[in-house]
Amino acid sequence: MKRTVFTQTLTEQRRGLIGWSAAFFLIPIIYLSSYKSLKEQGTLNFKQNKLYGSLGMSDFASGAGYLGSTVYSLLGLVLMLIFTVSFAARTVTQEENGSLDLLLARAIGRIDLLLQRFAALATQIVVVSTALTVGVLIGSRSGSIDVATGHVLAASAGLGMFALLIGSVTLLVGALTGKRTLTLGIAGLIGIASYLANNLGATIDGLSWLRRVSPVYYASGHTPLVNGWNAQLLALVVLVALACTAALTGFDRRDLAV
Repeated sequence: MKRTVFTQTLTEQRRGLIGWSAAFFLIPIIYLSSYKSLKEQGTLNFKQNKLYGSLGMSDFASGAGYLGSTVYSLLGLVLMLIFTVSFAARTVTQEENGSLDLLLARAIGRIDLLLQRFAALATQIVVVSTALTVGVLIGSRSGSIDVATGHVLAASAGLGMFALLIGSVTLLVGALTGKRTLTLGIAGLIGIASYLANNLGATIDGLSWLRRVSPVYYASGHTPLVNGWNAQLLALVVLVALACTAALTGFDRRDLAV
């Protein structure tokens, strides 16, 4: 039975996906399990300066603040960015090593190929986001962190949508340039700039407008761990759709190096 590009992508990347899922599962358990003892010792009761705010870290003393600072605003976000960009750049890698020519020779159109790549990436993001969510729920219980399950789901959904947007941008840059190094660099730069724009806009007077142009703000700026679901996520859905449309158009029209 002939495998589709979707199933082939998931099969070939299954080991990497398993490894990343394990990391996303274990990290929150490790960090959150220590919250109760740290709070009882008074370790988390310290004055936080603007440096912490620029890193998206605040209110360590509260359960939601500690969870957001250690998992969703820093380590989890950075790891999700690395995971997404590296996995999404696969199509560009295949163009450079010549294997893309073999795929296109199987009577599959460019648009169909890129759509299946995007579907595979979306599936992988759902998998690691689910692993992260389960790890957070277990770690929160172990560390006596009182955060509603629905709020954890909202935070994970926001992080997942941010990852999907960065993945879409990675596909777009790769579709337009066909250069793996350039694609990784630009996509990574956009992700980091989004992270810094949101956090600096929240801590520096006069730069609050930066948050409005940062995808991170629409993913987590409404503090989902405290407030739950918010319609701001719809902005990310629109941006993902626009990036994918541009990627499909560019990939279909560009002369490929095959």
